Amino acid sequence: MKNKMKKGEYGYLLYKKKVSIIMTIGMFAISLALYIAGYVTTKTNANLLTVVAVLGCLPASKSAVNMIMFLKAKGCLPKDKEAIDRAIGSLDGYYDLYFTSYQKNFPINHLVVTQNAIIAYSSDEKIVEKEFNEHMKDILNKERIQDITVKLFKDREKYINRLNELNQSEADTSARKDIVSMLYSVSL
Repeated sequence: MKNKMKKGEYGYLLYKKKVSIIMTIGMFAISLALYIAGYVTTKTNANLLTVVAVLGCLPASKSAVNMIMFLKAKGCLPKDKEAIDRAIGSLDGYYDLYFTSYQKNFPINHLVVTQNAIIAYSSDEKIVEKEFNEHMKDILNKERIQDITVKLFKDREKYINRLNELNQSEADTSARKDIVSMLYSVSL
């Protein structure tokens, strides 16, 4: 398997999907092997290895929930990546982010953070722009980050036009690292 991918890199969700599947299968296999070993050696379920196997199912189950979340998440399509890469210019962009809230999930194909804005693109038809914008504003407010505009684009061409506008503007378009690290902490 190739080197560990970092959040925000293209293909991150696919990589994490594969890793979580392998980890989940491995954890359940270890618990099953411990149970079988205990049963074979003692000919009964009442042994210490059975207890260890049952306790091993707790982290395996947590891993299974994580795996299910990654299986639901879809990353950026290659055609979208090509178009975005041509327009990104000097902006700091982040691919394959998946934000969750209590009510909805927000799959984001690409996101750009500047000094005063978060601009995101999602090809998911089910995502509601207003709900995403409000969710991001709530997260920013909880972190006491003010004066940031949030805009989600569902149309790739409009998103690319906005990236081109940002590249041509004289404003400071460097990413605010505090916002980026906060976004990483609240996404899959």
